[in-house]
Amino acid sequence: MSQTQTFRIARRFNGPHDSGNGGYSAGLAAQLLPNADAVEATLRAPIPLDTTLRAHMSETGLDIMTDDAATRILIMSLRSIWLETPDVKSPGLEAATVAAVSFPGAEDHVLPHCFVCGPGRAEGDGLRIFPDWLKEPSGLDNPNTFPIVAAPWQPAPDLADSSGRIAPEYIWAALDCPGAFAVNKEPILLGRMSVKILERPTPDAPLIAVAWSKGQDRRKHFAGTALFNETGKLLAFSEQTWIQIDAHAPPKEL
Repeated sequence: MSQTQTFRIARRFNGPHDSGNGGYSAGLAAQLLPNADAVEATLRAPIPLDTTLRAHMSETGLDIMTDDAATRILIMSLRSIWLETPDVKSPGLEAATVAAVSFPGAEDHVLPHCFVCGPGRAEGDGLRIFPDWLKEPSGLDNPNTFPIVAAPWQPAPDLADSSGRIAPEYIWAALDCPGAFAVNKEPILLGRMSVKILERPTPDAPLIAVAWSKGQDRRKHFAGTALFNETGKLLAFSEQTWIQIDAHAPPKEL
């Protein structure tokens, strides 16, 4: 996408009931800063679905707005930043798989139809990344010095772009929701997400997503997330700010 192009977030890629998943949406917009080492996206308003969005140059980067000049709404702001690589290790595929067993089912999930973590989404539709705390003691001990949630992720073939590697927006999406489960303070909304992609894998092998809490400041909660391959190689990571809210907006009546 060029800086003069518009784009849309299809309804498939929702997070909350009637707005876009923050990670997916920001990852799509981040490709408008193709030379950035890492990108910070600050979400300013709910991300409308099936609505034309346009990028506008700003003093620090890009502003993504709705395209109706009469009612233009700032949706998110993006800028190029530098991110320090986190000192985090993969727990391994087996430990992540065991952790995901205790993930809540659709009846207990706050947003069961979220594109990333919704257990109500069918295989091949949502990403179905289900992070929960590592189980100890089990011989699957946490290799880090801080608690983490973890989950396996088997990307579907259609997530690859023309290069054969997973498209950047899906990597951003996979890094998004695990942070919410590390914060563990629902209901919350993603407020800011900064991502650096080191390597985009092909979708022919399982990956491991992990996340950890980095503290809080009143209603703001901070998290880190990371994505590894089967051998423990770090592929991508993020820093996040989540905002605790009173309640998620209910689904709109059709």
